Amino acid sequence: CCKYSTRRPRIMASILRVNTLTDASSNNSVAMSVVAGGSAKVTSSTNAAGTTINGSTNVSSLTDSATGKQVLNLSSSFANTNYTPICGVGNKDDGNARDTMIRSVATGSYATNIYSTISSAFSDDATSSTAHGDLA
Repeated sequence: CCKYSTRRPRIMASILRVNTLTDASSNNSVAMSVVAGGSAKVTSSTNAAGTTINGSTNVSSLTDSATGKQVLNLSSSFANTNYTPICGVGNKDDGNARDTMIRSVATGSYATNIYSTISSAFSDDATSSTAHGDLA
C-alpha cells in the first residue's frame, strides 16, 4: 500500500533578521534598535526578607546584605555601569512611607535599599525592580 518514512525531521536553529517590526495593517511599526535597546534586561520581584526571588528575568541569585538591603546578581552582565536600574517597594498598607534606593551598581549586580521614613531605619519589604541598558 503506502511507504512510510522512518527519517526524523531535522530541527535546526534559525535567526530571524529584520530591520523593522510592523503590525498586520502596517500602521504601527518600530525599528529593531528600539525594541532591543528599550526592552528591560532585568526584572525581579523579591520577598520582604530579601531572601527569595518570587519571579525574575536575568537574575541568577539574591543576597540579603542586611535589614532592608539586598543585592541582585545577574545571569548576564551589562556592557558597563551606565545602565538604568529602577526599584519600587511592594504594597504595604501601614501608613509607613518608604524610600527606595539603588546602590552599588556593577556590571553583574546592583543593590536595592528600602528605608522607612517614619521609623528612620532600613526595613525589609518586598521589592520589584527592572534594569534597562546594553548587555555585554
